[in-house]
Amino acid sequence: MEQMLMVRQEFWGWLIAGYLFLGGTAGLVVPISYYYYRRDGNKVLGAAGGLLAFIAMVAGLALLLLDLGRPQNVLALFTSPRLNLTSWMTIGTYIISAYTIVAGVYAAGFLSWLRIPVFRMMGFLRRLIGPTGILASVLGVSTALYTGFLLAAARGVEFWNQPLMPVLFLASALSCGLCAYCAIVAPILFKVKSREFLEAAVKIRLELQRLDTYTLGFELILLFAMIDIALGGTPAQRESASLLVAGDLAPIFWVGVILVGIIIPMMIMFGYTLRRHEESAKIVLVSAVAGWLVLIGSLLLRYAILSAGIIPAPLL
Repeated sequence: MEQMLMVRQEFWGWLIAGYLFLGGTAGLVVPISYYYYRRDGNKVLGAAGGLLAFIAMVAGLALLLLDLGRPQNVLALFTSPRLNLTSWMTIGTYIISAYTIVAGVYAAGFLSWLRIPVFRMMGFLRRLIGPTGILASVLGVSTALYTGFLLAAARGVEFWNQPLMPVLFLASALSCGLCAYCAIVAPILFKVKSREFLEAAVKIRLELQRLDTYTLGFELILLFAMIDIALGGTPAQRESASLLVAGDLAPIFWVGVILVGIIIPMMIMFGYTLRRHEESAKIVLVSAVAGWLVLIGSLLLRYAILSAGIIPAPLL
């Protein structure tokens, strides 16, 4: 039997982890905001969703640029005569670029309602909120799925090549999108001196937290299922799983991902969701803390999965 050398991948680190995290988080923000706009006519959530998505995607592309090292390397993904349209990196670059532009136009349509001259001049964009909201929602879900397919299709790293990887990243992206509102938007709404915004903040917080509790539970099941499959898989997969559960990545995995990013937020969200009749700044603040914990844990999840990548190489 041929002996294999287990080589730990070093080409993707914190920069790509941040890129995948921002892409996943931004991907589900617009669909959530568009849902609330269509259901409740909530312009604040609509604007917040578009702005969050646009800012997160620009930041994600900046991290990708830093990782590639030179701007021409990014341009090559679009202009190379040897363009590989079957590459997930190429496909993802097109999806993310399109999503960034459409999310920006979607947000601008809402901002035109502000009493600021530069924004009021963009009033014609209000007519595009519906079409761009639908298109951005499709592109956003595609962006969230892409972050998982990018790893699932990566050659050489068998731990990443699991069919559950895109599902895990989509569940994590949904959780991040929900928590982005709990962590950022709901506190802002609560601070606005308006009874309407206060009721919206509490209502949205309850709905998003309830859904996110289930999403985090599903994400936890998926994560342990992937590790269990890897522990019974190829030698490279077993080595990757061992790094997470008992190796040098164990502190990040058990404390950062499982405890801080999933278990503690689930306990907070479940406990405060039961207190649905208490409209206080404390509940909104605690919800924001839980949201930030989920976001931190989601970033660590992507870094841990990337760092656990093992490439098997035959010994000569």
